[in-house]
Amino acid sequence: MSAHTGAEFDYEICNSRIRPIAEALIKKFEELRHIDPDKILFIVNHKSAGSKKQMVLARTSRISPKWTELLYQLGAVSYFYIIEFYEKTTATMDESQMVALVYRELRRIGPEGEILTPDVHDWWQVLMGLGRKWFYPDNSCPNLLDDDVDWKKLMGTYYDGPPQVAE
Repeated sequence: MSAHTGAEFDYEICNSRIRPIAEALIKKFEELRHIDPDKILFIVNHKSAGSKKQMVLARTSRISPKWTELLYQLGAVSYFYIIEFYEKTTATMDESQMVALVYRELRRIGPEGEILTPDVHDWWQVLMGLGRKWFYPDNSCPNLLDDDVDWKKLMGTYYDGPPQVAE
């Protein structure tokens, strides 16, 4: 007998739940258009809380070519990224908070396929638009997928448009 509590596995694929959110966000937000949601493996980590020093909600990383190839041989599509949600810190999130978290993680996948360290602009946008405590339990935030929600409205006077890419 295994000593699993709650979840059957320590790591669980949650594509069916998260991919539709990612697809909708990519369709709605210009700054995410370069991302192919089918290339992302979404998983929930039931085991770890990420880090003792700080609260980790999710982590986005590239999948090594070895694992991309092995997953492909198993019949999976070619996954190039993994977005891992830490259940211990995201379990109490409501739908709006989860949508915001998926948005924040998608922002880490750069136009050249690189993983970006969130820059001040990204965090500024999320913090000013959704509030500093957007991910706290018993708190909520606007749902980024609602028709009447956009960054310009959320950020008000703080909005300065998507970062301009130098030619």
